[in-house]
Amino acid sequence: MKIDRIETRGRIPLMIGLSASCAAVLLAGCMSSPTYGTGKTANQQLMEDVTGILALGPQDKPDIRYTPRGELVRPPTTTVLPEPQQEVASAENPAWPESPEERRRRIRAEADANNGASPSVVNTKDQRIELQRRIREGQQGEATNRRYLSEPPLTYRQPEAGAAAGDIGVDEAKKARDAKRAAGKSSWRDYVPWL
Repeated sequence: MKIDRIETRGRIPLMIGLSASCAAVLLAGCMSSPTYGTGKTANQQLMEDVTGILALGPQDKPDIRYTPRGELVRPPTTTVLPEPQQEVASAENPAWPESPEERRRRIRAEADANNGASPSVVNTKDQRIELQRRIREGQQGEATNRRYLSEPPLTYRQPEAGAAAGDIGVDEAKKARDAKRAAGKSSWRDYVPWL
């Protein structure tokens, strides 16, 4: 038992000494770096802050040069002003998205129409149609619906008459394969005909 105590007594001061030296090295590295925005070392900034609190340091601060603000632009005549714009954000606007309250009302009305009764027989065709409807509803960028204010108005989504709408083009992977084939390089996909 006494032997264990002697060994641990020697280790504790060693560990404390190593910890203190590591802390000193880390703090020395931190103290030499400049503080951001001032270009001064941390010690110098600390001393200025302390002396500023005690009012021992200089009280002279550089004057701030203010530039006057420009004049407001005023119309030449105030007798003929344009009419105020009509309210665009109204419920009558067809491009205005459905509010959460209206959506809740619509869903509640659909549930009340069935009197809360769910069909006892599951119809897979109806489920498939409902799933497709939900997928379409969840997609953003539809040209026929505007669900969120962040989406552009419907008139901006209409393609021009001469635009190639619906043409996806050639797949990028196929383009890369064709370019590699034209360069004469081969890969394992050349031996698999359906890829």
